[in-house]
Amino acid sequence: MTRDFTYEIYEELLQAGMDAGYEHIPVREYLDRKELPNQFIIHRHDVDRKPENALEMARLEAKYDISTTYYFRTIDKTYKPDLIREIEELGHEIGYHYEDMDRADGNLEQAHESFADELERVRQLARVETVCMHGNPLTSHDNRDMWDYSQGFDDYDLRGEAYLSMDFVDVTYFSDTGRTWEDGDLKIKDHPVGESQKQVQVGGTSELIELVSKGEVPRLCLLSHPNRWAATNVEYVAELAKDTTTNIGKIALTLIR
Repeated sequence: MTRDFTYEIYEELLQAGMDAGYEHIPVREYLDRKELPNQFIIHRHDVDRKPENALEMARLEAKYDISTTYYFRTIDKTYKPDLIREIEELGHEIGYHYEDMDRADGNLEQAHESFADELERVRQLARVETVCMHGNPLTSHDNRDMWDYSQGFDDYDLRGEAYLSMDFVDVTYFSDTGRTWEDGDLKIKDHPVGESQKQVQVGGTSELIELVSKGEVPRLCLLSHPNRWAATNVEYVAELAKDTTTNIGKIALTLIR
């Protein structure tokens, strides 16, 4: 049985998309283009921790001339200037993975002050035109709640937000949150906003590869967290154990709520 969430199977996923004729585009290009291709995949990466894994995945994608989007938190363990610059130089989009409502404990004014400061930090390193919220299951806040009619993306010279600016009726969304591509209770905050028409589910990456290979879903957005994907046996076992523990905690939170 093939182990899931390894670089090898991620490479198979990239190859399946190319073989099936999908065009690979970053989030920025999805929001910029007046006419989108009939068949495309948006690869989005939320860099929650282990930025060195993000760099390895970025190099792998660059080998196939695939451009994707990497959203970086600005905490010490992920904000690595040289690494972020290198990923952009490989041809990928860099964005800010914001968590400012959490930082401000729900205070909207403070959240925007924090957002402006942290966005500028990332812009000191790279061109940033899209952002994406970080969803911490342990907080009561949803970072997307900082956006309303009075303060929007134009105020920050942004094209949009990965959850809020995408048409999930047209684009089918899959995420590896919870160590599964299947929607469910493990994805507490990781879900599309607004209307969606998802008619297919997959569990493991091998099933996702089969779905992509058939080309039956023409437009996809795939979210992966680089820290979840392993290069060595030791890392694989460690991440499997961490995800298992985290999932038990999420189930407990769901029962409490």
